[in-house]
Order: sequence, then structure tokens, then C-alpha cells
Amino acid sequence: MIKTRFKWKFADAADPVVIKELAAGAQVSPVVADLLAKRGYKTTDAAQSFLKADPQTIHDPHQLHDMDKAVDRIQEAIERGEQITIYGDYDADGITSTAVMYETLQALGAKVNYYIPNRFKDGYGPNAAAYQRLIDQGTQLFVTVDNGVSGKDVIDPVMAQGVDVVITDHHELPEDLPNVVATVHPQYPGSDYPFAGLSGVGVVFKVAWALTDEFPAELLDLVAIGEIADVVSVADENRALITMGLQELRQGLRPGLHALVEAAGLNESHLTDQDIGFGIAPRLNALGRVADASLGVQLLTTLDEEEGQRLAAQVEAANQQRRQLVDQVMVAASTQARAAENKDQPVLVLLGHDWHQGILGIVASRIREQTGKPTIVASTTGDGQVAKASGRSDDRFNLFTALDAHRDLMTAFGGHPAACGLSFAVDRLDDLRSTLRDEAAKQDFDWQQPAPLFLAGQLKSQEVSTQLFDELQKLAPFGPDNEEPVFELHDVHPTKVRTMGKDNSHLKFMLPGKQADVAVVAFGWGDAAQLFAAQGGQIDIAAKVAINEWHGQRQVQLMLVDVRVHGTMILDERTAHLRPDHFQSAGEYVVYDERLRENVAPHVGVTHTLSPTAARQLDLAGKTVTLVDLPDSLTSFKQLFDNDSGAPAVVRLLLASRHSAYLSGLPTRSDFAQVFKFLKRYSQLQWPGQRLAMSKYLKMNEERLNFVIQVFSEAGFVTIRHGVLNLQPTSGKTDIKQTTRYQQQLARYQAEKTLLYEDAATVTQWILQCLKTN
Repeated sequence: MIKTRFKWKFADAADPVVIKELAAGAQVSPVVADLLAKRGYKTTDAAQSFLKADPQTIHDPHQLHDMDKAVDRIQEAIERGEQITIYGDYDADGITSTAVMYETLQALGAKVNYYIPNRFKDGYGPNAAAYQRLIDQGTQLFVTVDNGVSGKDVIDPVMAQGVDVVITDHHELPEDLPNVVATVHPQYPGSDYPFAGLSGVGVVFKVAWALTDEFPAELLDLVAIGEIADVVSVADENRALITMGLQELRQGLRPGLHALVEAAGLNESHLTDQDIGFGIAPRLNALGRVADASLGVQLLTTLDEEEGQRLAAQVEAANQQRRQLVDQVMVAASTQARAAENKDQPVLVLLGHDWHQGILGIVASRIREQTGKPTIVASTTGDGQVAKASGRSDDRFNLFTALDAHRDLMTAFGGHPAACGLSFAVDRLDDLRSTLRDEAAKQDFDWQQPAPLFLAGQLKSQEVSTQLFDELQKLAPFGPDNEEPVFELHDVHPTKVRTMGKDNSHLKFMLPGKQADVAVVAFGWGDAAQLFAAQGGQIDIAAKVAINEWHGQRQVQLMLVDVRVHGTMILDERTAHLRPDHFQSAGEYVVYDERLRENVAPHVGVTHTLSPTAARQLDLAGKTVTLVDLPDSLTSFKQLFDNDSGAPAVVRLLLASRHSAYLSGLPTRSDFAQVFKFLKRYSQLQWPGQRLAMSKYLKMNEERLNFVIQVFSEAGFVTIRHGVLNLQPTSGKTDIKQTTRYQQQLARYQAEKTLLYEDAATVTQWILQCLKTN
């Protein structure tokens, strides 16, 4: 059964008059005009301002809290020749933040270096030992980028030593903030900064602007990467920053980035926010996960082409290693997530030993997608007493709020509503799980209620084109507060369904297009391949319009987001030979033959192995029902669903049969006459000893001959005693076609003809008609 992952909601319809005016005034297609209107841009001026990503929307950096204090202290350090250390972070936002601050301070003549903490040695956020080491090496001023506000316990002692700290950050603010020279943060309490959605690199960009007193457009490529990677709002000034940054990226002016784009197989001159989000950002993040994130800063800031190529190769190698590690940990983590003790847990906390700590966040994100539950994935090393963890959630449950009030359960913590990092003593694991269960109740979080999916409208597959993609890109960059449009395609009929990936976890199928078929790519839907290929019910899909570029060729495609199925799907897996893999699907298994039922039960469980009688008494509505063997008759099949319950979600057909009445064929009147005539001539036949000889003589297959003798026996025409067959005298007429044996064979013949030897479409329609009639 294909389970819908989201609750589909359509945007309110836009006024046709407004759409027409916007299309003309803003010079866009009706599709884009419709989307603009639905997103609140209902005048030509508003639409044009949005589409142009007006630089005038970028706010004055001096509006940020403590900006002037930060600039004064940094300039003072430059003038005095003090050693400035940029304390960064190991994700893409932290790497780009460090690169922006480093290039800016270098350009201003500062004595500057940078430190990117090691995820495994230093942990999440400021690390006391690392700070002290840097102080011992001569650091006189720290400038944090993309971190710091949660580091009071580390940073206050640094300030007490007479070493100043300037914090630039965007993460959630704890109650107790570090006592520092300046805290530059867009959400600082009491601040009147007009936009709270800057990422770490966005804040650092504002510091660079204020320090140089010039708008540093050449740094916007790094800003675009960091902001997209950190999945911040793309509204307000971020829209302009990212749009301008993408334009800068397309110039390919940074040797390292140019080489990385090439290694990722992206079209540099047409880079999109999706390319950054799914191509560049994961590669930079991979460094902090499995290697040294400082390589990322080197890659972004190098001016040497050869070094850029070398560093890009290292980044690519780290990314490949990251993929392998994720695959390894996902197997164990998925098993834990499905375990009985986690069945009713609204928030999952999964714990492993020696799971690579660099990829825990990715695993947490994937488990959340699989289960619909916020997930924290933790791992221990060594003596196993302390675990490091990463958590992922969605809009339905605020992870930061849930954990922030319980810092006593953790040895380190920080993050966002949807993502966090933490460490905790393993002996507090049960307390942590219990706390998260209570917090879920406080937030009225119900994991079984799917998150909403807002649909922009409906499309037909024939309307999907590269032109449509290009039109939709006028609304980009996409992200929070400007989501990429998702369209419903109603009642689709997939063809050429196939799985992809080394573990067959992904899926691809085709839909009819205007000039050529349109590919639909479905990541993580590999298990549903058979159901996409099934017939019967109606399939609606929710998808995004995308482009596939390969060797200079641009081809439109759809990226599957969700699926909704109506009615009963008929899954045709008819087989002559049953195998163990036929019994791996969930659901109910109906077995007609008693001996076969005994053999099937150990594979699927006794409670799920049903006789036809038991199946008729069960409510099969919405379930997957597998018919293991062929019913004795079509009537028997119809009776399975002849009750007051609703229709199954899936009817899976195996219909294994040991003997074929259809292939043997029903005997004709001539066949009966031929056998009767033979028996009148030859009496006292050895039976079944002489059956083969008789079959050859009459040129009639043994199975059909045996059936004729059985019918004759029931009608009283013959007797078989002590292995001897004799013809018996009869009086009157007997209709042999009314014998029980003949009627049974006829019913079996019709069942085989309809269910085994008709094509899939015909069988599907017959079964659906049965369900409809019932």
C-alpha cells in the first residue's frame, strides 16, 4: 500500500482578473501570474519588485545589535596589529562565514587566522580547550562566526583572562548569554533589526560591509551558499542576497568553487538554488562530517587553480565517504526506529555504538522522513558513557524549545527549532526520552497527523516542459517563506516503472508528455515500485518541475514529493512457482489449499494466514490482501469480498496452481463418446496401470482421460474395484455435465481462464467489477 506522507492542501484560487493583469503588467506566463497572486503579490508593482529581488530590500548593517561595537573593536585590533582568530563552525554556513570574515580581514590588513573546530575532538559550539590553545598561541581577539551565543561557560572565562570576544551568530538565543564585547545577532532581545532570518554567513556579510563601509558584492557567492545550505528564510533581504549571490556564482571566479561545481557535474552558467542545496552544500558539509572542514575555507578562498582542483578532489572524496557511512548506519538506525519499543514514541532517540558521528544528522533527517517522527540519532565511542547526537524535526515540533528547558539532561546543546546538536550521558537516555514524550504532549504534537503539503495547483503531464521550468525559475530562489511550487497531477498512469540506485531504494517512471514522455524521479520510493506499476486504483502525485542536465542537454523532469491512491490497486505477480520473497509484504494472505496454508503460515504468521472462510469474516478494508493460490471457482473468489467491509487497498495476485484444468482442456462430447466406445470394446482394464497405454491409443492426454473416467464413475457408467476398470450397464439417459465432478472441473477451468490466462488489464477490470458489485 502506498501511504500518503503529507496532508494535501490547495492554495486558495486567485482572481482571474488579477492573474490576467499580472501576466500583462509583469510580463510573465499565466502560470507564474497565478502563483504570484496566490503568494500575495497582487499588483504589478509588488510582483515586479519581488521578481527583480530588489537590492533596496537589503537592510543597513548598522541596524544589527552591537554592530558598531563589533566594528570598533575589530578595527582597533587591526590598528594595533593584534592577533585575530576567527572561530568558525564545521558546516557549510560556518565554512562560508569563516571564508567571508577571513577574506575581509585580510583585505583590511589584519593579522588574522581562523580555527574550524573538529566535530569529533571539539564537539558542538565553543570548546574551552581549543580557545585556551589559541590564546596560548597568541590570539588577542576572537571573532566567532555562526556560533557563540550558547557558549557562555566557555567564553566568559576567556573574557576574564583579558582576551576579548566578538560574537556573530544567528542561532536560537539561550536565556543566559556570554558577557562579550559585542553580540551581533539579528534576533537579539530588544533589537529593532527588521529581519530575523539571516544565516551565519548573512550576519558576517553585514559585518564585512560595516567594516569596509562598502557593499562587498564579490562575497555574495559565499553568502548564497551558506544561506541556502542552512535552509533559512528566502524572503525579505535574503531573497536579494541569494539572487545576487547566484549571479556571482555563475561567473565561476573562485578557482576552488569552479572545480567543485565541475566535480559535481553542475552547469556553472545556469546554477540554481537547487544545485547549491543538493550539489554544493552537501559536499562542503561532508568535510565537517568525515574530514577537516578547514579544507572548505581553503577551497573557497584559494586563488590558485591547481590548488583549487586538488582541494575539490579532496572534497569529492569526502562526499563519497560520507555517502557510504550514511548507508551503513541507516540499516541499524532504521531497524531501531521500527522496533516495538519505539512504536508509540512520538519523538525517537536512537542510540548506537561507533556510528560515525559526522553523519548522525543526515541519518536523523532520513529516519524522520521515513517515520514522520522528530528524530535524534546518537552514538557512543570508547567506554560508551557519553553520546553525541544530532536531531531533526519539522514545523510540527520545536526541538529547540523541547530541549532548551532541560539542559541538565545534556552536557552540551544548541541549534534551531528543526535541527540541534547535543551530548548526553547514556545513563540519562531514559530521562531524555521521557522528557521528549512530555514535551510532545505540551506542544500538542501528534506524529500520526501528517504535515501539510501546500499545492500550488494542478498540472497535466502534457503541460510539463523546459519552458514551464524556466518560467517557474522566475520565482526562485526557493526555500522557507518562498517554497518551490508543488503541483498535483491527477489520475496518472505510470509506465516503464523501474528502481534505481545500488540498493534499489529510488524509483523512476514515465508519464505521457506533449512531444515525449516525461520522467518522474522518486527518491526513497523504491519499495513502492510494484504498486506504481499496478493497475486498478487512481494514482495522484504531487511533484516539482525540475531539469536534468547531462552533457549539455536539458531535459525537463518531475521530482516526486508525495502520492495519493484512491480505490483498490491490483498487483499482478501471478506465478507458477512460489518463492520465499513472495511472502515479505505486509498484509493478509489467503490460501485455499489446506496443506499449502500450513507451509505459508511460518513465513507470514498464523494470524495473517487465512482460509477463505476466515477471510470472509475479516474486515479487509484498506488492507493488502495476497491471494496465494488459485480459488476453486470464480464464485469462491467473489465471496472473499462479499461482506459489509470496505474494499482492500491492494489485492496482490500470486494465484499459484499445481494442476491446470485450462491447459488440459475440458473434454468434449466427442471425447466422452470415444472413451465410452473404447471401454465397450476392452473390458477389465488395469487401472491406473493401463492408463498411459490407453492415453496413447486414444491420443488424449492422461489428465483429461483420468477426468473422463472420474465423471463416468460418478455417473455410474464404470466401476473401479481392486485396480480393475469395468464398464457397467446403464438404463436411461444421464447428463454427465451435471455431475459434481464435471461442475467442479468447469468451475476450475473458468477460474483459470479468467484469473490466470487473461491479460493484466482484463483481470484488473474483472476484480474491480467484483468489488464494485459486492
